[in-house]
Formats: sequence, structure tokens, C-alpha cells
Amino acid sequence: MSVRARWSWAALGSLAFLAASCGKPDGVAGATAWEGQQTTETVAVESLKVVRGSLADEIRASGTVAGIREAFVVSETQGLVKSVTFSLGDRVEEGRELLRVDDRIAALNLDRSREQYEAARLELDATEKLAAAGRAAPADLTRARGNASGAKAQYETALKSFNDTRLRAPVSGVIAAKDEVATVGATIAPGARVARIIDTSSFRITVGVGEREVGLIEQGAAVKVYVPAALGEDFVEGTVAAVAAGADPATGSFPVVVAFRNGFAGRVKSGMAASVSIAARKSEPLVVIPSAALVRRGPDFAVFVDRGGTAEVRPVTLGRRSGVRAEILSGLAEGEKLIISALTRLRPGVPVVSTERGDTADWE
Repeated sequence: MSVRARWSWAALGSLAFLAASCGKPDGVAGATAWEGQQTTETVAVESLKVVRGSLADEIRASGTVAGIREAFVVSETQGLVKSVTFSLGDRVEEGRELLRVDDRIAALNLDRSREQYEAARLELDATEKLAAAGRAAPADLTRARGNASGAKAQYETALKSFNDTRLRAPVSGVIAAKDEVATVGATIAPGARVARIIDTSSFRITVGVGEREVGLIEQGAAVKVYVPAALGEDFVEGTVAAVAAGADPATGSFPVVVAFRNGFAGRVKSGMAASVSIAARKSEPLVVIPSAALVRRGPDFAVFVDRGGTAEVRPVTLGRRSGVRAEILSGLAEGEKLIISALTRLRPGVPVVSTERGDTADWE
């Protein structure tokens, strides 16, 4: 069967497919039909030399800068704020007291429960000695143990309530937000947010990539990070810290976490917009072409090549695709001339005059 016979179809079906394929996100050209009157008019086209190359040298994405660790300080008690020892922008160490709530009742409850626990322990010790000497009934020992256990639980509950009156930094970092309730004399309630702390020793950016790109990214890959608001056109080097095993159900993209060190004297801050360029996984070079050079008929793909000054339709088998490039597993050979322009005007056998614009591995 001739190339023309294999790739011809009714004009009405061609138009319907063209209408359905407009705006497709894969970048495939609209030249899906070349049925029609044959012409001998020579068509001027641009072409690329077919070569082997990488599907993608880098994967680009964008996201928002965040601290390597971020935490909120949240109250677990209720009462009047007695003291506040931090301000917006302060650097604090993990465990430092930031705010204290009136602790008078909590302190009294703690003292009472401590005394009750100590008394219950002394009673248990005495009962155990009597039981060992055969002078105490088993029921007495069981009762003493129960009293000691209950007193211990009350003491630990009182101790937690007392400790909750002192709000401490859960991580080391910089105070990025201070809520209005963090004011001496204010009434605080359980669940009230007091402050936000960001560990700025390092930063992270979580970006989303498509299913065609995630397979090209591996943990530890080198990354160029651009933060225009802080660094202008300069970039900082980072690494891929993690690659998600599945897509985000809300977006369909695959999360990738990029980490980089802080060495910018405070210029880079959490919340700034950033873009990243991730070095793609190295693979065996294959024939790679611009996706825009592809034409299609239903599920099948083809390209036009300049064969001795004549346009020829060449069915191809696609491999992976990423961005504006596609791997060709079969149908094209190195050194051939791939036509990349005037595709809608071409028919098999049409004379062409091509101007070579480079090779397929570098063209985007």
C-alpha cells in the first residue's frame, strides 16, 4: 500500500478531526489532513537535521519559598496573659519561653496533686512491706496501688496544665507573625494562635510537575533556584529533596520538593515567588524532535520529511514526551531533513525547497 493510500481519508472526516484537535495541549501541529487536489507548486519550508539527543536537559517549574521548618505557637490553656517576651522578627531558639499565662490556680493545683501523689506513694511502700511480711491483706495492697496510680495521673495532669501556661518555641527560627492576642492583659483561649516561627537556616520550594516530566526527575538532582524579588537575575544552587510517589488529587500534578541553603543575609524570605530549573535524569540518546513537527491521524502520528526536494509523509512511533519535545522510537533516521513549517500546505509528493534551521536536539 502506498504512503498516499495509507494516510488519506475523506475530506469531511479530516475537517471534523481538525476542529476537534484545535487547542490540544500536546503541541501537535494542525496538519492532520492532506487529502485534496495534488499541486506541483513548490512550497518553501524550514527543516531541521534529525539527530539524537536528550528529551529534556532541564525541567522548569515555579512555586513559593518556605522555611525548611515552619510552626505555629498555639495556646492550650485559658487565662490572662501575664508576660510576652518576643517581638516580630526576633530570632528564637527551640524551647524558649515566649508567653506566660496567669498560673496561680495551676500552681496551686500542681502543689496539691504533688502532695497527694507523694502521700499515696508512701502509703503504697508501707503496704507493700506489710504484705511481704504477711501482715496486710491482698485487697489492701490492691487498694494502695490504685490510689497511687490515680494520684500519679492527677499529678501529671496538673503538671501539664501548669506547663501549658508557658508557651515555648517548638522550633528554632525567626518570628514571622505575632498575633494580637500576644499582649499583656489579653484573655487567651485554648486553640488561639500566638505566633508563627520559620526556620530560615534553609529553604524549600514545593513545585508541581506533569506526568511526562516526573519520570525525568530524581532525588538529589541539581537545581537552579531563581528568586527575582530577592536575587534579581542571579540564581542559587539547590537539590531535589523529595519526589512524590503519586499525584496530588486536587491538581493532578506530582509534587517535587527542592531545598537550598540560606546565604543571602535575610534577602530571601518565606512566601516569595520562585522558579526552578531541575537537571533532568540522563538517559540513552534517542532521536528527538519538536512536538510541533508532529501531525496526526486519530491515534497515529507522522511527520513530513524533505526527501530529495519532495515532501514525504513518514509514520513514526513515539516514545516519551516532555514539554515541546518528543522521542521517536522508529520512523526517522539520523541525518534526514525534518520539515517544521508550512505543514498544512503539504501533500505527499509536493515539491519543497527547505531552509535548514539547525538540528532537532537543540530546536524548541
